Amino acid sequence: MLWSNLIWFLLPLAAACGWFAALGRDMGGNRKFWNYSQRFHEEINQLLSESESDKQVFDSFTDGGRDAAETHIALGNLYRRRGEFDRAIRIHESIMAKHTLDQDVRVDAQFEVARDYEAAGLTDRSEAQLRELIQSGHRLVEAYDSLLKLHESEQDWPQAVTIALEYKSACDVLFAQKSVAQKSVAQKLSHYYCELAELASADDNDSEARRLLTQALRQWPASARAHAHLADIALREKNYKQAVAHFTKVESIDAALMPVIIEKLFAALHGVGDKHALEQFVRRIQQQKNAYSVIQKTRQVIAEQAGEQLADRFFKDQILKRPSLKGLRDWVHDQIALSKPDEKAKVQIICNLLDQVMEDKPAYRCRSCGFQGNVMHWRCPSCASWDSVSTIIGVEGE
Repeated sequence: MLWSNLIWFLLPLAAACGWFAALGRDMGGNRKFWNYSQRFHEEINQLLSESESDKQVFDSFTDGGRDAAETHIALGNLYRRRGEFDRAIRIHESIMAKHTLDQDVRVDAQFEVARDYEAAGLTDRSEAQLRELIQSGHRLVEAYDSLLKLHESEQDWPQAVTIALEYKSACDVLFAQKSVAQKSVAQKLSHYYCELAELASADDNDSEARRLLTQALRQWPASARAHAHLADIALREKNYKQAVAHFTKVESIDAALMPVIIEKLFAALHGVGDKHALEQFVRRIQQQKNAYSVIQKTRQVIAEQAGEQLADRFFKDQILKRPSLKGLRDWVHDQIALSKPDEKAKVQIICNLLDQVMEDKPAYRCRSCGFQGNVMHWRCPSCASWDSVSTIIGVEGE
């Protein structure tokens, strides 16, 4: 009995001893991990507290090699987002200066330095760093893209054209997946030529604008913007057939741009003087679903050609095909004249409510970032994406 009780006492004791022995071995094996983790957090706290210079902290933290450098690159990026550009630059430059680190790590730091300089408004220094990266053959795609964005932000379109042409040549020679890169840079290059063409037209130099727009179409044949601008020039020169051809091309490239060009397209069709062609275009509009601006303008044209009754019938048919608040508002406005005297006040209240609802509704939205506005932009003012702003289609839009 005594012996069996002793066994039951010793068994838990032996298990406990074994557990503590195993724990001791594990703690010994993981001591380096715990030391590194503790030191990691101490150095992070030092770096964030500014108690030492960034270079001193980095010099004391190089035992981690690549891991330490990548951590510092991330911290430098954090400082840049916080607006502490000087600290971000010092950290990234200290990594660039460490020749004991792998080249790809120092290249990453150099690219971040270029971004630091750009964020700080030191665009010339940013460009110099990006140029060094391109000449060294490192981070080519990112360096070229950043360089283009730099000149886009400064609206330095001649320099943007130069860089884009260089980038396009590099795509042909260096990049394995050159088709994707070529498509992107060709599209941007087309817009740069269009920007220069707009400046030329603003100076009443449509011949130079036409030359630049031809260059834009050579780079990007599917440039709706270039065709729209060429149509505007043809309209000013009263070359109506050419204007119609370019506007028709715009529609075929991007039908969502019809609300932007519909007024000018009808003006060009009237200018041609071909009544049959105008009627044929109106019939095509009648047979399809249309944006509200297209419906509204076509209604006016039908009223001029065939009378108000047919125009009203077209309007009602189109609103049923594609209901919208804009269409409902105009239809209710039409009902005021048709209402009985004692009902006009009630209808007017509904009109006023719809007017208030539609007053601040945006007409355009960026597909990339969601930016909304009432002015058409070829380059989004918010995210700087090209060809991303489009007409809002739906109940609250077109």
